[in-house]
Formats: sequence, structure tokens, C-alpha cells
Amino acid sequence: MDRPNPDNASAPNVQHRTLAEERVRVLYQAIPLSIGVTLVLDLLLSLSHWNVIGQGDLILWNILMMCAMVLRIVNWFFWSHTESSFSPQYWLTLFRMGTLLAGLMWGSASYFMFASYNTTYQALLAFTLAGVASGSLTTLVIDRWSAVGFVTLAIVPLSLRLHAEQGQIAISMSIMVALFIVFVLSASARARKQLENSFSQKARLIEWGNERLQQQQISKILSQTQALFIASNDDAKTFEYLLDHVLSFTGSQFGFIGEVHYNQEQDPYLSMLSISNIAWDKSSRAAYAEHKHQGMKFTNLNTLFGAALVSGKPIISNNPASDMRAGGTPTGHAVLTSFLGIPIYNNAQQVAMLGLANKENGYTEEHIEQLKPVTSLIVQFMIAIAHRRQHIIDEENIKRQAKHTQAILDGAFDGIITLSELGTVTSFNHAAEVIFGYRANQIIGSNLTKLLPKHAGEQSTNKSLMKTLSESLDIGQEIVGLRKNGKEFSMELALSAISNESETSYVGVIRDISDRKQTDRLKNEFISTVSHELRTPLTSISAALAIIESGNLGVLPEKISNLVQIAKQNSLRLQNLISDLLDMERLLSNKIEFDNNNFDALDMVEAAITASQYIADKHNVKFHISSAEDGCSIYADEMRAQQVLAHLLSNAAKFSHPHTNVEISISRTSEFVKIMVMDHGVGIAPEFKANIFNSFTQADSSSSRHKDGSGIGLTISKELIEKMGGKIGFSSTLGVGSSFYFELPLNTTNH
Repeated sequence: MDRPNPDNASAPNVQHRTLAEERVRVLYQAIPLSIGVTLVLDLLLSLSHWNVIGQGDLILWNILMMCAMVLRIVNWFFWSHTESSFSPQYWLTLFRMGTLLAGLMWGSASYFMFASYNTTYQALLAFTLAGVASGSLTTLVIDRWSAVGFVTLAIVPLSLRLHAEQGQIAISMSIMVALFIVFVLSASARARKQLENSFSQKARLIEWGNERLQQQQISKILSQTQALFIASNDDAKTFEYLLDHVLSFTGSQFGFIGEVHYNQEQDPYLSMLSISNIAWDKSSRAAYAEHKHQGMKFTNLNTLFGAALVSGKPIISNNPASDMRAGGTPTGHAVLTSFLGIPIYNNAQQVAMLGLANKENGYTEEHIEQLKPVTSLIVQFMIAIAHRRQHIIDEENIKRQAKHTQAILDGAFDGIITLSELGTVTSFNHAAEVIFGYRANQIIGSNLTKLLPKHAGEQSTNKSLMKTLSESLDIGQEIVGLRKNGKEFSMELALSAISNESETSYVGVIRDISDRKQTDRLKNEFISTVSHELRTPLTSISAALAIIESGNLGVLPEKISNLVQIAKQNSLRLQNLISDLLDMERLLSNKIEFDNNNFDALDMVEAAITASQYIADKHNVKFHISSAEDGCSIYADEMRAQQVLAHLLSNAAKFSHPHTNVEISISRTSEFVKIMVMDHGVGIAPEFKANIFNSFTQADSSSSRHKDGSGIGLTISKELIEKMGGKIGFSSTLGVGSSFYFELPLNTTNH
């Protein structure tokens, strides 16, 4: 298989400039605009002075200006095409030289274009040079030397000329020049600070972007490999595909994925599932070609991978030639410049190893962390392969049995029994023996009622019992079973009818779901317990952060204050999530209580908007009550209604486009008050609409989704509204927006 092109296999890492490179980029990008403005001012000044001063001086000055502009254009052209070939300091030096030359040319106008004894044209020249100096600050201010040098060379000569001519404004001009240069220095310092702050923020964003891209690359590799593993049923092809993409992702030249085996002496060795072509001569190439798909075996433990295999710990060696753990390489073998070996475990058992070699600049612990999703996927594959191997063995055993036994034991993990039309057990497989505790010969010939509690079996005759059970043919139904030891348990029973001309019999598939129900109960208890245990410390954390943020303990530096705000927001987010989980648990167990009272819908909406204003600010949207009918009094639990509205407002804000309105309307019918929240956002895809109110569901449920949230807000809202006697719904158009609404009973006492 050819090595995948990195540009196609995965997106390249986001790169960012240094501060010096960023400053050079800003300065050089302004050169075309600066040249254009210079040409315009040059033309205007030349036309205005054509009949005032000597035309020879004017032409000479224009020639010098054109030379300076050409040199700056050439500098800009070479920078735009060869920027990466030279250091930022080199380009900055050239830029400063060009800027000083431009300033000198503008300053020379005080010699070539000075209209003696004509104060009007002197003022025009002074105004032009002052404008040039001021305009230059927009692009030169981030480089102090360029800004000061240009301004000084451009306007100081005019001040000197005015002194020489004993002009009336000479002293004022000199003071202005001095003040202007001081201003330039101050503005340059502020601009540089702003650039540094902006660059720092951009660098943090790019670093975050790199991490996100790496996660996306890994996710893409894993999903494509999983799809190949499922679709191709070719393990060698799957592991070769995975190895090639991991090599591309990490920038490694060689690598392998090997399965760990043990010989009779219990010494470990590797059987390669996939390995790079490291052949170096005719003999090694032949060996590689012969054993590539049969699984090349490596038993020499006096190697770097052997050290990882024996120690059971990751091995990083960025200088294998001098590493005592390396046993050297055969003559002609490619030189190893770096090596990373990662043992892979299924629980406590070492099942595989991932080895990578020859990455430029070597490997670090960070690479081990980055590759954890890959090693986890390999574990899953190894488990699946082990099951597949066992499955093949089982199939061979089953083929030796009779067709009837094969049909009965086809689903050996579930209990399978056959029943007559009256419910008499005619066969009883081993899984059923395990479930009920009876031997097959102890139950065959008995009625199904023997496997059911008395209170279930005595309620009907055998015939009516089978009729009741057969009403849900081919559909699993949950009933209570009875073991031989007298213990009742929950089980699923799925009946299938087998009809012939004389009678109808049934095949029943039985599954013991007591462990699953116990697991569900423990899961709910765990969520409830953890949520309760987390609520108190999170409340304390939020309170502590609020005190710190308030400044009562002293004024915080801006960076620390920002971090405190982020921590506070995230702690509040966790509190909301825990509250949602607790509400969900109470709703599912019918433990939630409602305090129904009469309240005004408009007041409730305004309170919810006020409480959710921070969400609107966060997403740059505005909550707006577009319409509200009079007399909209609701009879329900006001706090719970406000909770539902808060969920809808939060969702609308998150999925709205920035700088748009989220509109809320209040209307009523003869029985209900309807509150609708309409956003102008991305909308909901048609294929997702059916699941919009399901638990832990979001339209973008991938690991790289951009919208936060637990996915249970709408589920909680639906449960709350329906338990208060109302209903909830929505409409949505993809790319246009969504409208969510709920209806609650109208307070009819005042109508």
C-alpha cells in the first residue's frame, strides 16, 4: 500500500508567525498603499507648484521620488516572493532603509519646492508634509525607528528652511516638530504593545486550533480504520492502512504493529500485523515479500522494541546508535535516528505493540499521549480478532452437530426453549439450564408455568397463557421468571411461531435481564450520588471564585482576572449540568414535585430574559419580546416554567447567528397560553428532527462539535411541560432558523 499523501490523509497543522515576522508582515503589506498615496500627493504637489518654482528643480525632485518609490516596490516584490528565505531582521532592515529614503525624499521637497517669499505655497508645502508624516503613522507606528526616522527626515528640513528664511512660523514649526516626534514615540510604544497583545491572543488561538486539528486528524484516522475493519474483514489490510496513516500523522519513516505471543518458555515475541518495508538487500526483500501477510515473527529481545516488550513500558530513544538497550541493526539496514515503542494492554494483559522510527527531531512523551486513541483502537481490534478466532472455532464445532441441534444452539448466549401450543416444554438448551437452574431432562415435558411465579401462572389456563404470550410474537416482552431455587428474576421472552398443518408450536428466546436492570438502577443511583456529591464543592468553588472576582481580596491583574472569570463561568456551567442531571433523575423516578399557582406569563418571560442575559451577551444576540397578548395568566409551577424557557433561550442563543434577535411571543387560546422562542440561526436538519427531544442528543454530537451543552435540556423541558399538563413542540427550516414553543394551562379563574 502506498503511503497516503499527508495533504489528503489529514489536514496540516496550523502554523503561526513569530512576533518579529508579524511586525514585518504588517509593515510590508502597507507598502502598496503607501506608494499609491505617495504618487497622488506627488502629483498634486507638482501641479500646484509647477508655475511657482523652478520647473527643473521640480522635475529633478520627481525623478528622485520615483527612484525611491521604485526601490521600495522592488523591496516589496522580493519580500512577497522570498519572505521565508531570509530572516525577519533582514527584511526589517531593508524596510527601514526604504522608509528613511522615502522620508529623505519628502524632506528634500523643502529644498526643491520651497517657494521663497510666498507664504501661501510655503503653508501648502508644510500642510502636505504634515499630512504625509501623520498618514505614515497608520503603517509605521508599530516600528519606532521607521516612524521616527521618516517623520524626522520628512518635516525637520522644512523647519530648518523656515529658520533659514527667517519665516514667521519657524519657531512654532520647530516646537510642533519636537512635539510630533514625541507623539510618534509614544504612539509607537502603544502600537507595539497592542501588536504584542494581539499576537499573543492569536498564538493561543492557533495553538488551540492545532490541538483541535490533531484531534480531528486522529478521529478521522480512527473512523476510517474502523469502517475498513468492519467492511473488508481483512485484518492485514486494516492494520496496514492504520500504520500508514499513523506514520503520516507523526511524520515517522518506519513503523510496525505487532501482536504479542509467548513461546513455551513464556518468553514474549512479536508477530507482525503490519510492518513498513525495511528490506535493504535481495535476501531481506524476498523475506519481506514472503512473510508480509503471514505475520513476520521477531523474537530477538536485545532490541529497543524488545526492551519495551520485556519492561511493559513505553520506550523513547532519540539516539539509538548510542543507546545501551539497542542491539544494533544488520549490515545494510536503514539507520535508525529515533524510536518510539508503545506496549498495548487489554486490562493487565499485553496484547500488542506499536513501534515508530525515524521521526525528524525525535519523539517525546507528548506523542505517547497523542497516540492513546490509536492504541485504544488497536485493543478493540485485538479483542474483536480474538472473538473472531473463537467464533471460527465454535463454527467448526457446530458443523459437527446435527442440523436440529445447530438451529437450537444458534444463539448460545440466550436461553432457547421450544413449546407446544399448550405451553409444554419440548426442548431446553444449555443457556436455559444456566438461566433457570434446571437440567433439560428435569423440565422437558413440564408446562411453561413451572418457570413462572405462581401469581403469574395461576391467573390463567395454560391455553390462555400461551394466547397472551403469543399476542406479541417476534417482539421481546419483559416478564418475571422463576429459578429452580425459588428466586424470581426479570427476563425478556421473544416467541416465534412455527406452524404446520396439524398444530402450532413456539420457539422462545429467553434473556436474563436482571443484571441489566440492576446495572441501570446502579447507574441512576451513581448519577444521582455523584451529582449530589459534586453540587456542594462546586457551589463552594463558585462562591470562592465570585469573592476573588469581586475584588474584596485585592485587585487582580488582568490576566488572572480573566482566568478567574473563565473558571467561574465553567463552574456555573457544571452546576447547571448537575442540576439538569438531578432533574432528569427525579423526573424518571417521579420524585419531582410541582407547586402550581397562577402567574403572569409576561412577568415570567421578562424574569427569564433577565436571568439569561449573560448567555445573550456571550453569543452576541438580543432577546426581544416581539408580541404579548393581554390576559395571559398561567396555572402551573412558575419556577419550572421559567426553567423550561431558560433552556429554550439558551439553545436559541447558541444556534443563532451573531448580532441577530431571538424573538419571544406570548399568545393564548381558550385553554392554553403559548410561549414561542424563535431564532434566526442554523436550523435543524430533517434527519435529526425525530430525535430532538431524546436524552443526551445534539444535532452535532461529534467530538469536535462547536456548541456546548449536555443534550438533556430539551428532554427535561418536555417532561416538565407534559407533567404540568402542557405540550411542547417546534418547527425548523435548515439555514433559516427554528421556533420552539410550549403551551401551559390558562388560568381560567379570572375569565
